[in-house]
Amino acid sequence: MAWKRPPRGLVHRIAAGGVAMALSGPVAAQTVDYGTLEQIFGQPVTTSATGTPKLASDVPATMDIITQDDIRRSGAADLPEILRQLAGIDIWRHGMASVDVGMRGYNQYFSPRLLVLVNGRQVYLDHYGMTNWNAIPVEMGEIRQIEVVKGPNAALFGFNAVSGVVNIITFNPLYDDVDTATARVGTQDYRQLSLVKTLRLSDRAGVRLSLGGFNADEFDTGYDTPTLAANYAPFRTEPERRSFSADGLFQLTDSSQFGVELTKVRTRQSEFGPLADMARGLYETSSAKASYTADTPVGLIEAMVYHNRLDLEELSTAFLNYIAHNRTTVARLQNQYRINADHSVRLSTEFRHNEMNTQPILDADIAYSVYSAGGMWDWAVADGLGLTNAVRLDHWRLDRYGTIAFPPDAVPPFSDEDFKQAFTDISVNSGLVARPTAVDTLRLMYSRGLKVPALAEMGYIEVGQVSPEHRDDFDYVFYSGNPLLKPTTANNYEIGWERRLPALNAVLELSLFYQTHENLQGWMGADPTTIRGRMVDFTTGNIGESEAWGGEIGLSGRIGAPWRWGVNYTYETVHDHLDVNQTGITHPILFEDGTPRHRINAHIGYTDGPWEADLFGHYLTGFDTLRWTFRPDFNAYETVRVPAHLVVNGRLGYQLTDSITVALEGLGITEAEHREAAAPAVERRLFVSLTGRF
Repeated sequence: MAWKRPPRGLVHRIAAGGVAMALSGPVAAQTVDYGTLEQIFGQPVTTSATGTPKLASDVPATMDIITQDDIRRSGAADLPEILRQLAGIDIWRHGMASVDVGMRGYNQYFSPRLLVLVNGRQVYLDHYGMTNWNAIPVEMGEIRQIEVVKGPNAALFGFNAVSGVVNIITFNPLYDDVDTATARVGTQDYRQLSLVKTLRLSDRAGVRLSLGGFNADEFDTGYDTPTLAANYAPFRTEPERRSFSADGLFQLTDSSQFGVELTKVRTRQSEFGPLADMARGLYETSSAKASYTADTPVGLIEAMVYHNRLDLEELSTAFLNYIAHNRTTVARLQNQYRINADHSVRLSTEFRHNEMNTQPILDADIAYSVYSAGGMWDWAVADGLGLTNAVRLDHWRLDRYGTIAFPPDAVPPFSDEDFKQAFTDISVNSGLVARPTAVDTLRLMYSRGLKVPALAEMGYIEVGQVSPEHRDDFDYVFYSGNPLLKPTTANNYEIGWERRLPALNAVLELSLFYQTHENLQGWMGADPTTIRGRMVDFTTGNIGESEAWGGEIGLSGRIGAPWRWGVNYTYETVHDHLDVNQTGITHPILFEDGTPRHRINAHIGYTDGPWEADLFGHYLTGFDTLRWTFRPDFNAYETVRVPAHLVVNGRLGYQLTDSITVALEGLGITEAEHREAAAPAVERRLFVSLTGRF
């Protein structure tokens, strides 16, 4: 359909109606009926940033919304390939199932800077603060929309959103009847099956079940040298995934609802670990979530509690076999209250407890608890002018308890007292949104966010005996996290502009931003150092500061009914001020030279009756990244050049019947292989899929 926006007065009246409009449904519901909102606005709508329904252009942050139609047309078999088409997104694919995603630069192995949510529950993994995209328990057919929010947004969205937010919203089992089945086969012996079933138990109860998985061969691309092949090849494995989720929503009264969610995922994959070396990982994750919402005289009350479990049964590299068990419990309570037509307030409190046990060296738990309070004020200053201010205060406490299975004379560099750490700090989001004309929207934004060190960065520890030639000085060498790490602080200053072009049936979007990062965190190693007289070959530390500036511009629209098109361009430059290299210690982080200066995405699509065709191009200039290498005299990192490359993805679909579609899909179709990071090159992938919607 053509891009439409309701008259400005209607948008203002809907916003003034507040949460009541957002909560429309077959009964006086409390969860959001996105389908009704889309019919009212004529395009996708979000409520996640402020609690009231807004177009993406009216949110006090830079947001892109990817719809279910966009997901289908992408031809992608996983979430990162869908995100690739957006401005400001960096994709490093290391294998069939392993990907790191960065936002506005600062990508790294086990990238820890994104808050990734599924229906309000975090799905990034706290042991390293990273996202295993292969372990997210959603099937493509059950996703209503993906909201991608750029910049620090902890005060609006939650804990640790230092580079941005990927907010995945699934279809609502109480409002949406979604029943799909997809079978996909392809190159690399790829075999996938995905099922989604909605059970409407009554007008007041609905449950959605999803089940999916795949098996495939890993890429056959080789290594740069025989030494790398000998050391890395044993840690490449054939990827697989098994996933199940159940999501239920129950109308308790006309003004209250109860929700429950259960998930479980098992995945095996090749990946590049945090020290920039090839690893073989086996992950098992599960979660349980309960939520309660009630529309009361004092506002909309929302309560949520969830528990995430990670059992990392294997993370094997040439240096270690890392096992971790991570448990995260989060309880959140918030109240959104509309004072009058122009003022809305949201107050929230949250408790988070996060603990990890690693074996066999450290049969102990490292844990932290976070006590948080936040507030948001959304003010409709005048017709066409809105101001949103949000603040979040986090009090963080670290602890370690248990036993350390070291030899009696191997004293570690950090004591239990070093783990008695605490800090209190704030996150801020402030955005002014103005509509000076009927076709223009202007946004001015400031945001401040924190990246809390991951559990492994603070508490991982391993010990080994020193080689005989060095034993006069040291008997043991340690690989150790650092409990004295400080949080990274990110500040973002941004201006955004959107202009509708009715004559072209198109939209022009522009964003300019400047970021600063203080107390960057990173693993350090290769040249041993000493901490309190102990030889430490690897540790973590605050390695310096960095700043970045850049811009994004995009133009998208339609030509008549059948044609859709879009193009966007990203420019970014990063300047690092890393002091750690002055000590001679290297680290697997290279932000300044590791961020491509230019990125261009383009898309064209066509629909004619039962036929649907889409083609996507993604070009970026070359950059450098780091990789652990092996030399006869010592181990060190080496710089690997990722050349400029073009990734072309495409899909050709044909609707056999009203409910069955067959599609030919291709990823990286113009080249047999291309390199995206220091891992072996990514191969061309071709698939055939059959999807039924019932």
